[in-house]
Amino acid sequence: MNLAVIGMQFGDEGKGKIVDFLAKDFDIVARFSGGSNAGHTVVFKDKKIKFHLVPSGVLQGKIGVLGSGMVIDLDKLKREIENLKELGVTPRILISSRAHIVTKIHRMQDSFDDEIIKIGTTRQGIGPAYISKVRRVGIRIADTFDPEILQKKLHLIAKFSGGVFSEKEIEEEAKRIRNAVMDLKDSIEDTEIWINKAIDSGKSVLFEGSQGTFLDLNFGTYPYVTSSPTTVGGVSSGLGVPPSKIHQVIGVMKAYTTRVGNGPFPTEITGENAENLRKRGNEFGATTGRPRRVGYLDLVLLRYASMINGLTGIAITKVDVLFGLDSIPVATEYLCNGKIYYYPPASIEECKTKYEYLNGFSSINDVNFKKFIEFIEKKLARKVKIVSYGPLRDETLIF
Repeated sequence: MNLAVIGMQFGDEGKGKIVDFLAKDFDIVARFSGGSNAGHTVVFKDKKIKFHLVPSGVLQGKIGVLGSGMVIDLDKLKREIENLKELGVTPRILISSRAHIVTKIHRMQDSFDDEIIKIGTTRQGIGPAYISKVRRVGIRIADTFDPEILQKKLHLIAKFSGGVFSEKEIEEEAKRIRNAVMDLKDSIEDTEIWINKAIDSGKSVLFEGSQGTFLDLNFGTYPYVTSSPTTVGGVSSGLGVPPSKIHQVIGVMKAYTTRVGNGPFPTEITGENAENLRKRGNEFGATTGRPRRVGYLDLVLLRYASMINGLTGIAITKVDVLFGLDSIPVATEYLCNGKIYYYPPASIEECKTKYEYLNGFSSINDVNFKKFIEFIEKKLARKVKIVSYGPLRDETLIF
């Protein structure tokens, strides 16, 4: 059986912990999109480990695959591997020869672009790297083995970025990229061939999503989105695995909602209540450290995420953050331009939310906690399979 783990909100749902928890039952854990803008935090040996490129399932000793749909910052990948080795973990990874490389030019362009459009990106160079890919001037891992191709593409990327890079800077960047690829050469593979052969031979794969459904380039709150697919369809396009080989899809959601960066957020709260929720949940970005915007649970968005991802089950995280609250507001529908919506329209900036108020609970053994879970299951027409009530592996319930 192969399983995809997909974020149902705006990212930061706790996918890293869920993947780490589930990985023990799989042979391979594979990322299919995004880059170092992803941030999955896992507690391992009493330490918090922040993953950005390496699939978090490697902590369970599994093979981690970085698929062709990713854009990879080679220096950050190297540092991440070194950090894991310092913790006593030597990750076994395979890197797609077709994955694209994030260059110094892309990182600088990202900062420049975000000053203009003010999306609130992580400024990791992700968007510009995907732009280069679509322009057909992007640098694939495989391209680096031919110095002429590498040099030519760097010149083109620099030209599209305004041509502010000197010949010397381009030569230095080419050297840096070649050296980084040489350090990782034993891990480079045609991963789409490798992973399909592995599946056909009986191996099981856990597909690790990055970000969340509403940051998806096609289905998210455009233009406040990332530059790649974050929904289950990205598994096929980013790993070369056909839909018929994706047997189950688990959607991960927080018991409330958070968002990093700009963009519409219908259930957002501010003031003292927001600050208390942020502190209780330690809601600060794993990649940027930025305080996350916080809000109540939004079943309108979650209903949509359940549908387009074809979820076979749900994992709810951080329910412990709600322990002790007297009442829990949950958005069940939108009112947009005088019309009621049970699924979000393309533009939700002007939408108002209708709330139902559930009784609070003090623990996972509280009868009101059971009612909270049942309410979500009824509204989303999906079963809750996993509940996380803390950062540790054993702070997890399986239904």
